[in-house]
Order: sequence, then structure tokens, then C-alpha cells
Amino acid sequence: MVEGRAPDIHRERTMTARPALVSPGGYTVPAVSLVLAAVFVCAGAEKMRDMLQFADNIAAFRILPAALINLLALALPPYEIACGVLLLWPTTRRLGALAIALLSMMFFAALSSALLRGLTLDCGCFGSSAPSRPMMWLELAFNVVFILGALFVYLRQWRLVQQGRPA
Repeated sequence: MVEGRAPDIHRERTMTARPALVSPGGYTVPAVSLVLAAVFVCAGAEKMRDMLQFADNIAAFRILPAALINLLALALPPYEIACGVLLLWPTTRRLGALAIALLSMMFFAALSSALLRGLTLDCGCFGSSAPSRPMMWLELAFNVVFILGALFVYLRQWRLVQQGRPA
């Protein structure tokens, strides 16, 4: 005993749990979510600047019937923006990530189809530019990155929910 107190050698120590402010792994999920959100919000906003040109870009794919082209040109940009915004909050992040993964898969399929059919076009992903096959390949690669990033966010958020932590 030192000055009337027992030494701390055998005393149990307990740790109190603190609420996690970020997901395991630090800031990776919020960072990936923020990047994806910025990409999709900017892409949607850019498409909205010239919707007639975007409709022409969709028609160049030769996938949809003419009756659906204008509908898609009007609906897709706000949908992209909404998906990006959903990624900004932890409570809606999984839904936004799933929506972006599916959307990017659709873009990947459309670009792959055009490349396999020998078409050279401007996809209109980030506004209008000159049709270019190398750019189409680059946009295809971007879509793979977007799919992987969105699936990463979705699965990490799903894991947090399964562990009973706040998303």
C-alpha cells in the first residue's frame, strides 16, 4: 500500500465504447461516396444543360426505340443527381450506392454494345465532345471504377448495419 491506497497492478480496467463517427477503415467509405456523388451530380447537371444534345447522344447508341429516347433524356439527369445526393448521408448511402452501381452497369452495357457493333460515338456522359473510340474505352473503364466504388460503399454500409452499428 502506498499512502493508504492499493497498487493498481491487479485492478481490472474496462474500456467504454465510444460511438463510431466513421466506418471501420477510417474515412474511406465517406471519401469514395463523396467522389461518386460529385461525379454523378456533375454528370447529371452537365446533361441537363443541353438535353436535346443528350437525346441525340442516346439515339446514336441505336438501342432504344425512338419513342423512349426523349423520355430517357429527360429522366436520366435528375436521376443521376438524386443518386449522387443519396450518397452524401449515411442513412441513404446504401441506396445511393446500389442505384449508382446499377446505373453504371447499364452505362457499361450500352458502351460495350456500341463498341462491339463498331460504333464511334459521344456517349454524352459529361457533356458533349467529339465522337472518339479511345474516349469510349476510357469511359468504359470509368464505369468499371464507378461500379467497383459503388459496390464497395454498398457492402461496407451493409456490413455496418449487420453489425448493429449506425450506418
